Amino acid sequence: MKIDYIEYSRNAIKAEARSCWVGGWRIDYLPFAHPGTKDRPPLLVVGGAFQNFTSYKYCVERIHEDFPVILVDLPSLGSNDQLAPDLGMEDLADLLFGFVEQMELPSVHLMGLSLGSAIVSTFAYKYPQRTEKLIVAGILTRPRKSWRMLVDESVRVLDEGRMDEFSQAVVLYLVNYHRIKETGITPTARRLFYRQMKALNDNERERYKINGRRLLSVEGVLGYPECETLVTTGEFDSFTLPWENATFARKCKNAQFALIEGADHLPQLEKREQSLELFSSFLNGRPLENVQGVKVYPHGTYDKLERRRSERLVPCNSRGRMISESRIGDQFRFDQQVKVIDINFFGCLLKLERPGFSLADHARDCTLYITSPELKLELLAFDYDDAGYVRCLFKHGNIEQAERFTAHLKDGEYFLQPGSKGQVHKIYG
Repeated sequence: MKIDYIEYSRNAIKAEARSCWVGGWRIDYLPFAHPGTKDRPPLLVVGGAFQNFTSYKYCVERIHEDFPVILVDLPSLGSNDQLAPDLGMEDLADLLFGFVEQMELPSVHLMGLSLGSAIVSTFAYKYPQRTEKLIVAGILTRPRKSWRMLVDESVRVLDEGRMDEFSQAVVLYLVNYHRIKETGITPTARRLFYRQMKALNDNERERYKINGRRLLSVEGVLGYPECETLVTTGEFDSFTLPWENATFARKCKNAQFALIEGADHLPQLEKREQSLELFSSFLNGRPLENVQGVKVYPHGTYDKLERRRSERLVPCNSRGRMISESRIGDQFRFDQQVKVIDINFFGCLLKLERPGFSLADHARDCTLYITSPELKLELLAFDYDDAGYVRCLFKHGNIEQAERFTAHLKDGEYFLQPGSKGQVHKIYG
């Protein structure tokens, strides 16, 4: 079944998706091509969990005059409402290959964003003979423990039907609130994102949980593609960190790594022109160094990227209290004075007054209380050592409280900024 392209228009991208069946699964797609490009290898775009085809209209507009563009929704992704709990990343990559075969496409370029990046990179690794160039944005090689806890927590909150908290948490996890001034993500955009999450229907909620569990099941990538590869994300991505993307690039045989300046996890939305020029330059073989607003890293420098999501601050008042929200009778199951060694928007390092802490019992049920400024921060504890140090993430689930916390962090009355007089020289971790 040879693919029948549509000539692009802004109305055409709103058309009902076409469908084909591969191995009993439905694959939805929309294929666009300029009359003069129909015989070139197309760019297959596989997005994240909830982007619909109209999310990519600017990408299609920019790319389709050079290459055909095929937007693809695999089962449980995008607007494809099939529940596919038993399909892993490799299974989805195999379905994508089945689609390429059915459409009689000799070879394809691939672009995967966020969750889609794992699928297209697996395709490129398994089917190199059908892969031209690969673009991945927001990819991990081996999910870090703290990342797994965030994804698992969001699934748990959704499972419990706490939709308002879930919706706010997703915004707070994917938008780097510590860098909003640089990224320029407006309050209106953040509200729209929140409302989109809160308005998820039953099928969409179930698919979010399936995709979350799918991500949690990944121990590492299947392999690293050998084709020409562009690895990118925003320089302030706090969900898939720049150094994690760089690690993937370093392990690919023929990869270039670039960060999109002033963006976080969704650079194609936040810095659209820079992102599209980067994608177009890569596909057309133009030097990436000529793209404005993009920092290209030379080979051999990938390991030098900062691993922290933001600077760790030292509180002027380091005294706090860590309390378990669960009780035995009238007693908290865990209640200790702690010293706050360092802190930022995403988490903290605490030193217990008396060593003795169980991650198995208290990884998710503790809260940190600080009196100056007055803060109550729910914790996800992900690391503990016998010296009494506990590493924690903050369970941000309220945008208003998170914004207030951000304002406190910038106040020198409460927290010493990096390089401030009185800053300690060694901050543990």
